[in-house]
Amino acid sequence: MMILHIKIPNIIGMNNSKIPIALLSLTLIFSSLYFLNYQAIYSQTSEDPKSLNCKDNKDQSQYVSNVASNDSKVAGPVTNDLDGFHYVKKFDSNGTLITAWGTKGTGPGQFLHAHGITVDSDGNVYVSDAEKCNVQKFDSDGNFITMWGSKGRADSQFIKPWGVAVDSSDNVYISDQDNPEVQKFSNDGKFLTKWNSYSPGVLFVHLHDITVDSNDSVYVTDGRNNSYIAKFDDKGNFEKKWGGFGYGNGHFVENHGIVTDKEDNVYVVDTRNVRVQKFNSEGEFITKWGSLGCPDDHFLIPHDIAIDSSGNIYVSDSGNVHFRAQKTCESFEN
Repeated sequence: MMILHIKIPNIIGMNNSKIPIALLSLTLIFSSLYFLNYQAIYSQTSEDPKSLNCKDNKDQSQYVSNVASNDSKVAGPVTNDLDGFHYVKKFDSNGTLITAWGTKGTGPGQFLHAHGITVDSDGNVYVSDAEKCNVQKFDSDGNFITMWGSKGRADSQFIKPWGVAVDSSDNVYISDQDNPEVQKFSNDGKFLTKWNSYSPGVLFVHLHDITVDSNDSVYVTDGRNNSYIAKFDDKGNFEKKWGGFGYGNGHFVENHGIVTDKEDNVYVVDTRNVRVQKFNSEGEFITKWGSLGCPDDHFLIPHDIAIDSSGNIYVSDSGNVHFRAQKTCESFEN
């Protein structure tokens, strides 16, 4: 996957739960982004048989899928790598690799399908594993702290934990894709609450990403058949929703990544419409950009998004993984 770094003047004044000085990135065939508050960049990678053999490929940066950073200039992943395959990588703000951690397995500090990633105010890193059905917490050097979760539908259990976000108190929110609900935890994994609907009887369908704004309002993308953005308070009380399936402004075809800036504007990756849409916190459409193609300012399958405090936008494109790995972009464009 490829990460596009875009400067949009006068659109952003960012700083929220997805913002840089550290860039966290997951290298899956899917792409997700997230920004934090450290002068470091974290990149998470997932070994996948559909990708090239990362163990034999020194340029693992092309598989970056989920990125997190918070308040500095972030250059993105680089081609230098440590020996072996690691799921989480940490870079400085110039893109120089600092360290990496996480191997394949089921024990502490190991992953099978790392997907969601975020960082709290102390620099601790949270990673969801969609196959192990848990969440792991590390310090900023990659030292394992704790983990929680197992497969199931009870409190503190997941079927496919997908997105991860933190609020101003470092509470942790997890969106579960295949058991569509949001669960909220303290930062040591204590279950606090959960919700699975817009209102009684109106359930989520297919949750993807999750983010929290400066007022601790929680936003989720409910994709596929629903194609909605839903907004809640930090206790799960429904506030509003917008969107719906479609091709016009304010509509989506499989909405994935979501992030808010310091003014609480909301940015949504509209994956199958191959674009990014921007809204205010009330869901009113502001602008959009993006089109299909292989050039650096185009997308193939945009998946996730993050914003830094300088107003830079980062979009991960999972389609570019395959096209660039197979060197078929030229034929695609022709």
